[in-house]
Amino acid sequence: MDTKELRILFVVDAIKGRNGVGAYFQDLVSHLKDHVAQVELVQPCMEEPHPCQGASMPIPGDPTQRLFFPKVRELSALVWEMKPHVIVIPGPGIFSMIGYWIARKWGIPVCVTFQTDYNRLVELYWGRRLARLAGGLLNWVNRTLFQGSETAATICESMIAQARAAGARNPQLVGTPLAREFVNTPVTRLHDSVRRVCYVGRLAAEKNIESFLALAESRPDLQFEVAGDGPLRSKVEQACKGSANLTFHGWCSRQQVVEILDRCQVLVLPSSVEAFGTVALEAMARERLVITTPACGINEWPALAAGLWIMEP
Repeated sequence: MDTKELRILFVVDAIKGRNGVGAYFQDLVSHLKDHVAQVELVQPCMEEPHPCQGASMPIPGDPTQRLFFPKVRELSALVWEMKPHVIVIPGPGIFSMIGYWIARKWGIPVCVTFQTDYNRLVELYWGRRLARLAGGLLNWVNRTLFQGSETAATICESMIAQARAAGARNPQLVGTPLAREFVNTPVTRLHDSVRRVCYVGRLAAEKNIESFLALAESRPDLQFEVAGDGPLRSKVEQACKGSANLTFHGWCSRQQVVEILDRCQVLVLPSSVEAFGTVALEAMARERLVITTPACGINEWPALAAGLWIMEP
């Protein structure tokens, strides 16, 4: 089939613009609009709720995030009217599972994306014993989704092996899109010396934000900026109170992130778990220096790794 005839529906649980997965699909859909007949994104949004977005509840342990429930009737009506050739879901999640159920009910092919190392995350948050139980449940859900889908897509080589082990058929490696703001905004020249260093992303355990705060404390000669939100927000705010060289911006729009990157010379991505690390690619698009940990999936792309500084142990 000619791609110009394709109709694609994305059903995503991640809140629009609030984390890497949410931003990934938001950017991907914006680029696909020029290349396919129709593309729709069903995704919760804090500012402009989607018509298929229903009630929500706070996520335990993270007051900055909410768990949204889909309106099944509205989503079913959208699928019936659109008649997509494929439904794309990241799993597992409530939106994803409902999208998967509708697709299976009506015989629509499903593509599952695999962008999160769930086993590593549950170990960080829940400890070894609970992680074993939660990880087993997540693996069972993933296996169910993979076995009922036509294909799976992931964003780094190491996760292809994980997808195969979880039962994915024909897993494919796909790139990461960039929002137009990072490409179309004229680039500000990089300063000759390092004066400002930034971190942009979720303030959560897997991001290892503590190491960035420690770096700021050890280098009073430099200015440090943090942009993002998450369960560790209070820790960042507390660090700012006792530091003259640390600034916290909270959650930022895409354009604000561009301005922060342009103002700084170095972006540090200190994550202990990071399937890709889109913000590193965004910083490279702004021609900034980028330091990553070995855990970041972007390091597995040779053409991109050549432009990164990967931390030693």
